[in-house]
Amino acid sequence: MIKAFIFDIDGTLVDTAQLHIKSWTRAFKKFGLDIPSGKIQSQIGRRATEIAEALVPKDKQGEIESIVKEKILIFREYYPEIKPFPMVKELFELLNKNGIKLALATSTTRRDAEFYAEALSIKNLIGAIITAEDIKHSKPNPEIFLKAARQLKVEPGESVCVGDSPHDIAAAKNAGMLAIGVLTGGYAREELQEAKADEIYQNIGDLYNNFSLKHLTSLQL
Repeated sequence: MIKAFIFDIDGTLVDTAQLHIKSWTRAFKKFGLDIPSGKIQSQIGRRATEIAEALVPKDKQGEIESIVKEKILIFREYYPEIKPFPMVKELFELLNKNGIKLALATSTTRRDAEFYAEALSIKNLIGAIITAEDIKHSKPNPEIFLKAARQLKVEPGESVCVGDSPHDIAAAKNAGMLAIGVLTGGYAREELQEAKADEIYQNIGDLYNNFSLKHLTSLQL
């Protein structure tokens, strides 16, 4: 029986994928690095430190902490441009009405996560918020989703994860959870399929319009 939904945020609930890429590009350039946007895109969904470790050349690895700090500061300049995807609040209200517990599990900072929860008007519906500061291992490691399930007091097999990246999908499957993908973060359907997504929707509105707890339970079984 499904008892919880755990959501990624960036690229899933809010339209921030390109803003993160812009922020990384600006931060890298400040440190003399020209990293192609495609390479940055391939890492989106992981913790900032691990993104930097994957992209920064060996001779610049000592500057990773400074690069990450710069990226975080630059990204916050884009706060006024951040837009929620349609039907997020409605989906959370629908799930809550069905007795489903809700959590956010994001690779971003707690400050950013709290900002998102307020901007989406869903904070009163959420039972847990897990951020990069609460974990040791980044997606596709399942730690973040497992910790969310523990805080909600549900079993992994009773949980559904919703995310936009292959890293989200892989982390959910590694946690023993159902994985739902949405095509709003810049990744192709084929990439989410390759990561073994159980279901793929165009966006949160598409998930809302086609929501069926009975159908998802049948997938689980």
